[in-house]
Amino acid sequence: MLTCTRSFCQTVNQKYEIDIAGFRVGTMTVAQITSPGSVVYDQISDVEFWFFGKIKVYYKTVSRHDPTSRQLLHSDIDALSNHGNYQSDIIWKKDHYDINVRQYKYERKAIEPNPIDFTTMRLYFEEPVGRTRVFAEYFGNYATIEPTKKGSYRIRIDDREDEYFYTKGKLVKIIKKNPIKNFVIRSIE
Repeated sequence: MLTCTRSFCQTVNQKYEIDIAGFRVGTMTVAQITSPGSVVYDQISDVEFWFFGKIKVYYKTVSRHDPTSRQLLHSDIDALSNHGNYQSDIIWKKDHYDINVRQYKYERKAIEPNPIDFTTMRLYFEEPVGRTRVFAEYFGNYATIEPTKKGSYRIRIDDREDEYFYTKGKLVKIIKKNPIKNFVIRSIE
């Protein structure tokens, strides 16, 4: 549990709206909480829309990093939906990560021996300039980063692809590619 006092903790909040085909279907809030003992990223996404029945997804990620090395220490993902509830953990165990991912239509159990220093949660607060890969907490695996033009990056893992757009180093839009219809996540300023 992260406890902060005013003089020892800094919080940066960002808000986003989630659209499908130009209609707002949900919201997302992301926070970066920096204290002397850790950097915690907290993301909550709440989506509800009708597609041949009501679709509802509540998604929460809490990702804790070392404040000095920025190494991932623990990531916990909870997804609650009308298709079931799912939970994933990625935990640093002194010399390796235990990866236990169970999400909708996707599971992965693995061990990662190398420290992870850049995760998808950091993409909300840092443009990935010069980076070629990012650890995707949802998948418990690495994704590739490919710059497409100034301030734009294609993130790929397996058969999935997203695009991230930055203006002056700030994340302003994500396009989550979907075979039926893309989701667009836009910054609310």
